[in-house]
Amino acid sequence: IYRQHGHTVRMISVTDGRSGHHRHQPDQLANVRRRESLAAAAVIGATYEVWTYPDGTLQPSLEVRELLIREIRSFVPDLVLTHRPNDYHPDHRAVGQAVQDASYMVTVPLVVPDVPALSKDPVVAYMPDLFTRPYPFVPDVAMDISEQMDAIVDMLSCHQSQVFEFLPFNQRIADQVPPDETERG
Repeated sequence: IYRQHGHTVRMISVTDGRSGHHRHQPDQLANVRRRESLAAAAVIGATYEVWTYPDGTLQPSLEVRELLIREIRSFVPDLVLTHRPNDYHPDHRAVGQAVQDASYMVTVPLVVPDVPALSKDPVVAYMPDLFTRPYPFVPDVAMDISEQMDAIVDMLSCHQSQVFEFLPFNQRIADQVPPDETERG
């Protein structure tokens, strides 16, 4: 929706994606995931950056928080979408926690003083999920995205190694993935 209204959208993967596969080697997979991420961002004309933290090892450390503070201050977004701090994936939890920790600190001038503090916090929202433990996602705000569903499916389809390979393998449903790429989207 933001891109349709002429706004700049910046997407960041804090980890490099090197661990989430059953066939690719880590360095090869990190390159594949980077290409897939860039292709997904291109669908809507967004920019995409992949940071170099190894997949599966992220912690909500002071270092990560400070990088996020710098990024938020430099980009000055109106909205930050992130994972919930109780997501199923430890990297997602770490990012959600680090964003939550950074969100107020972006306005505190003496924290990360090399980048000017913001005068107000951006809105921070969690992406929806289907996890029920420790508690289910309960939205406070919901937006109708039915007009964007084709773009969302196109973006997800760019993540071949994850959506059509690893996740079906991991969930034991690989036999349900159509072999022909034209049948997948």
